[in-house]
Amino acid sequence: MYTDNARISHRQLFRQILTGLLGIYFLVVPVLPDMRGRQGVLCLLTGAGVYGFLCIYFIRIRYFFQDPQRYMGKIWGKFFILLYTSWLWLMGVYLLLMTAKITGKYLIEGSPAWAVILLAAFAAYLGSHQGLERRGRMAEVSFPILLLILAGMLFLAAIQVRPEYLEEMGELTFSGWARGSWQVLCVFLPFAFLPAALGNVKRPAETGKVMWSALAVITGLLILTLILLQGSFGLGGYEHEEYPAVRLMSGIRLPGDFLERVDLFWVAALVFGILFGLGSVFFYSHELLARIRLEKTALPAGGAVVLGALACEKAGISPEFFIEITMEIYGPLLFLLLILAGLTGKRGKIIKTGLLTLALLGMSGCGISLEDRVFPMSMGVDYENGHYRIVYGIPQLSKVTGQDKEETQSGEEQALAYEGLTPQDALERFNENQENYLDMGHMKAIILGEHIMENRDALAGFLGFLEDNPAVAGNIYVFVTEDMEALMSLDGQGVDSVGDYLTGILENTMDKKEQKAVILQDLYGAWHREEEFPKLPEVTIVNKKPSIRQHSG
Repeated sequence: MYTDNARISHRQLFRQILTGLLGIYFLVVPVLPDMRGRQGVLCLLTGAGVYGFLCIYFIRIRYFFQDPQRYMGKIWGKFFILLYTSWLWLMGVYLLLMTAKITGKYLIEGSPAWAVILLAAFAAYLGSHQGLERRGRMAEVSFPILLLILAGMLFLAAIQVRPEYLEEMGELTFSGWARGSWQVLCVFLPFAFLPAALGNVKRPAETGKVMWSALAVITGLLILTLILLQGSFGLGGYEHEEYPAVRLMSGIRLPGDFLERVDLFWVAALVFGILFGLGSVFFYSHELLARIRLEKTALPAGGAVVLGALACEKAGISPEFFIEITMEIYGPLLFLLLILAGLTGKRGKIIKTGLLTLALLGMSGCGISLEDRVFPMSMGVDYENGHYRIVYGIPQLSKVTGQDKEETQSGEEQALAYEGLTPQDALERFNENQENYLDMGHMKAIILGEHIMENRDALAGFLGFLEDNPAVAGNIYVFVTEDMEALMSLDGQGVDSVGDYLTGILENTMDKKEQKAVILQDLYGAWHREEEFPKLPEVTIVNKKPSIRQHSG
């Protein structure tokens, strides 16, 4: 039982940190949007540097996490810990989804995701109940093996490096560095739980070197991974991969070819690290709940994590969705809660309204409200005379929200067109002329004009623009038409939404097994592999309504 645990040593703390985090970071960090080239290296150094300073702060506020109700009071102490712990539960769902995805794709092809989730949760939860001392010994034993596999594979991957690729430094901008550094800070958010863990460590006041060493090792290995990825694939050669580190290892061949799939050892090591991290989620959830006298809720809370993962898998929610939540909500929220913990521990009391305000700020997501956004359901694009022309099909907000107002039901223009030398230029012109933020997270269809289809470079430029926008989903249907302007002008006139209308035709009239619909991800794949683009469904106008006539190249 947890109450019988002794404290762990500094070495065990160090090995637990690396065992539980390295596997996750190898998979997540290389695909962060702004982690390419020298900019990615700089972002990692910045993020690690910030946490290096925070380590001193973590040590000083460790007393607060041992008994938060003493400093905040019964109600607000519970509220604080529950907010703090909610991210652990979210992380648990994310790790279970990631385990299921990796297992089914790389280890046991075709394995049922629900079965993997249940087995992984059972193994991790059982391991979390072995006590803190046993977890420490497990980390001591497994860490050398894990590090040997991970570091050994990185060494072998260096054989694939092409020196000319390393000369491609990539762009470095202030905005990219700022965004990338914030992404690293959010991905490194498990370090924010160290104040809670230090209560179980021998001589916690002397743990600074341990935390700095763990940060240095993790940052160094991740920088090496980014360099190897660039050296093996070049800039722009791996960003489209879901897990580029796994792709990197799949190209390794041992001398003599006595073992063809050496990358399986790498994947197995990563999965073990993820499961150890999942066990830490269950363990420290129990620890935090116990400190507010709610330890009896730990089992139901763990069950909620499993049910959440099963529900998300059933609904098709990608694990990457939880990364976005962390960056938009929990990143700001937990950093503010850490500040609040320091202020509370120093003063011995708290202004209750301040905590409530803090929670509301965190839960707001630091984003833009619904009424200040516009949601295009379709996008038409063509390229002529060196300029992109992009038309956004935007339904009336009243129809989206269900708030029908007479003044918004008049025939106001729904198809908004903007031009630019690049797609980004066109987007900036939109922002200059519209008061609302363009949210492309709800698009159903993309319509390409015949001119852009004849210019591969122009099409590649547009695909790059979409791929760099995380709000644009890869499952959007793509069509081609001879007259993009005329087709998009039907938006809000002949039909409520061209995107919805075309999607309905495809999904309702075509046999699922023989469906030849093309999605945006198909174009990404052909572009990155330098293959011929797939044939697209051709759309014409019949009786002032869109009609899918045939497939065209």
